[in-house]
Amino acid sequence: MKLSHTYDEHEHDQTILDCFRQLWHYSADLMFIMSVEADGEFTLYENNPASKKVMGLAQDSTIHRLNMREQFGDEMAEQVYATYHEVLAAGKPITVEQIGVRGDGTKVYFDTLFVPIYDASNEPIFVCGVSRDITKIKDAEKVALQANEKLTEYSLALESVNHDLDRKVQERTAELERAKLVAEEALEAKSSFVARMSHEIRTPINAVIGLSYLCLKTPLNTEQTDYLSKILSAGDSLLEIVNDVLDFSKAEAGKMPLEESPFQIHSLLEHAININMVQAQTKQISLNYDVSPYLPASLLGDPFKIQQLLVNLITNAVKFTERGGVMVRLSSSPISAQEIELIGEVIDTGIGISITDQSRLFQAFQQADDSITRMFGGTGLGLAICQQICHLMNGSISVESDLGKGSTFRFNIPVKIHQETLEPPNSPTKTSVMIPDCQAYKILLVEDNLINQKVMLGYLKETKAHVAIANNGQEAIDNVLKEHFDLILMDIQMPVMDGLTATQKLRQMDVAKSIPIFAMTAHVSDDAKCKSTQSGMNGHLDKPINKNELYKILQIQFQKITQSNSLEYIEKKSSLGKNQDQEVLSIISAIDTLDVWHAIEKLDGRSELYLDLLVSFYERYKHFSFSSVSQSDTLLNIHSLKSSLSYIGAIRLSGDCAELEQSAVTKTISSQQLEKIESSINALITALTEKLSPLLKEGEFKVNLDQQRIVIEKLEHIHGLLIQSDFVVEDHLQDVQQMLVGTKYALPIENILYSVSSIEFEYAASQVAELMFDLQGDK
Repeated sequence: MKLSHTYDEHEHDQTILDCFRQLWHYSADLMFIMSVEADGEFTLYENNPASKKVMGLAQDSTIHRLNMREQFGDEMAEQVYATYHEVLAAGKPITVEQIGVRGDGTKVYFDTLFVPIYDASNEPIFVCGVSRDITKIKDAEKVALQANEKLTEYSLALESVNHDLDRKVQERTAELERAKLVAEEALEAKSSFVARMSHEIRTPINAVIGLSYLCLKTPLNTEQTDYLSKILSAGDSLLEIVNDVLDFSKAEAGKMPLEESPFQIHSLLEHAININMVQAQTKQISLNYDVSPYLPASLLGDPFKIQQLLVNLITNAVKFTERGGVMVRLSSSPISAQEIELIGEVIDTGIGISITDQSRLFQAFQQADDSITRMFGGTGLGLAICQQICHLMNGSISVESDLGKGSTFRFNIPVKIHQETLEPPNSPTKTSVMIPDCQAYKILLVEDNLINQKVMLGYLKETKAHVAIANNGQEAIDNVLKEHFDLILMDIQMPVMDGLTATQKLRQMDVAKSIPIFAMTAHVSDDAKCKSTQSGMNGHLDKPINKNELYKILQIQFQKITQSNSLEYIEKKSSLGKNQDQEVLSIISAIDTLDVWHAIEKLDGRSELYLDLLVSFYERYKHFSFSSVSQSDTLLNIHSLKSSLSYIGAIRLSGDCAELEQSAVTKTISSQQLEKIESSINALITALTEKLSPLLKEGEFKVNLDQQRIVIEKLEHIHGLLIQSDFVVEDHLQDVQQMLVGTKYALPIENILYSVSSIEFEYAASQVAELMFDLQGDK
């Protein structure tokens, strides 16, 4: 059709009609013309293909004044007739939201524009309409209303914390999960809704969490503290669920961009482990990891998403494991000189997953079955997010599992090697665990299981230690009688003679009294550890053996700090002083109130410093009594005791002091509480008196007069800085700390540094004043 250049009314009108015919035919909206009949009746004059489809009419059917009553029944006819009469009564176009029924019987929501058509005598002859299907929008609005109702209920719950809060939060969480399932059926509407509502939802939840936390810091009774703690916990859980939904929606909408930055895979793994460690310890299951020595330390990729992947998989494993434990393994496979495939495995001994349920495990909002959701909770989004992260990084994730026997989740992700890893470093790079150089030491491995022997030999081979093997306790004793060993790793359950009996016999032998002996056992209970200590063992390694923990023990025992100064420590080991220190440490570790090796680990393996602090503690508190302390100084003494006990590994006693210090804020400390602490301190002093005798020589820990004068002058200056709350004081304290190394004042200086690092300048000033008084009397 050739259009004219000048206006032609007929051509213009015809063009519009042609366009509307095309719209009539292809539009997804429902278009129809109802004929106004006599006696208030209406017939379907014509409708477009989209309308025919919804009404269940054949696409090629010819429609002309179709009787609605005969086609759809009186009930349906009366409903639509009422709307048509409303349009005619209005006498102008109107918009109406309707609920209709498709030809297949399912409900459908419409937003319809009705236009009445009149003849020349102003009599109605047609009602024309255009209907848009708004079913998905209505579903989304329903979800929004439900979510808003839940938030309203949550706010009301805060106003009445004395109700059954825990049960209500669980009900709301379940309702919110059901609301998300409804949202999945309206995918486009859901994505729009989540993006629009994210701020509105997160803001009140953050308010709940923040205000609950602040309220917990105010004076409360036990019942109020319990209620608020539950609110805070429920708020955290709700926030985790919301975050999961948002993350999933971002990934589903393609709005989860990838970053590329350097990261240390050990750090990401340790963070994921630490997040789940409390839950694992609460359930009394093991949580260990093993990183291949061939895996490059520094990689290029998206650290946040890799960490989220690890956290989700480890959290799932811990959640569904009631006995045994969880093992995380990381390794790599080369792709090119600059790229590797990061391979991760999360292995658990949990409930397992059936073959049937594995097929839908990575689908959104899915768990193995409804009973799992009821028992363990959760949104069912964790694994779906893991799969999306892996696919986003061009990787994959899979599961192998047997019902009742546990599961193994395995992921493969290509990542680049960071350039700093490819280039030879100028100095040793610190990794998560340094493999100690033990080539100058000899270790006796006492283990009857051949597989366990191979595992331990593999770990120890990396340290270059000389290792001898004994298959039971009797062979261990025979070996010790023949040659010298620097350390013994002892299994507990063995034929012929068990590890506990063997250790007791070794401790009765002069040649073995000072050899460090560490238990290796799958029994991880406190009772098992207590039996190991009572038999004379120095520590405890849980099976399966975590090589990081093994290396830490070797570092402490062999005084290995860095590989660059290994020769210095080999020479030091041969000295008499070194042997004496090791003997004293071995003897001290038998005191049940002291965790010697944990304390040394906190001091970066510096056993000499630990002994200095221990002797300083002994000298300071050997005649201790609260009766000689003024009432105003009691709290200061408790505070100092708390940190002092922590430094020497008296964790339980330190905790008692911390509880006493905290309770003193709201109530007066009773004489019975002070007597309990004093009795515990005196019992520890009594135990130390005998075991520290090789190190306690008259006058050895005093300060000479010249040094005493300099130290007091520096402390006077430090005292002034503390009064002014000047942060530069820490540098001055470190100078004094170096001057008092090896004296009985080493521990007070550590306590002062601890107070300064905690920004407790008032406490620190009192401690400095007390130290100056003690120094002036030390003549």
